[in-house]
Amino acid sequence: MSEAVRLRLKNPGAESWTLAGAALVDSTGEEVELARWQPEPIPANGAGDVVVGIEGKAAQLGCPCFLKLWESAGPRTIILGNVTFPPVEQGGEHE
Repeated sequence: MSEAVRLRLKNPGAESWTLAGAALVDSTGEEVELARWQPEPIPANGAGDVVVGIEGKAAQLGCPCFLKLWESAGPRTIILGNVTFPPVEQGGEHE
């Protein structure tokens, strides 16, 4: 099973912002690196999209978690709290 989310981010800064990494961190501090994709840098004083995803590891985390995104060439980090996942159904097909 995999989960992905597209985020629309605003950049109020004076320089563009490029995603360098993404991770989910649970309440115990366990961290899982996420796959990431950004079509283009987010321009200064503009907005843009990033996509982050996880495959099969979300159930191992004690969520709610926080999502941490960091840029490639600077100290600006984005942290989003209270990230949860839909419950995973166990078993086969439902009748």
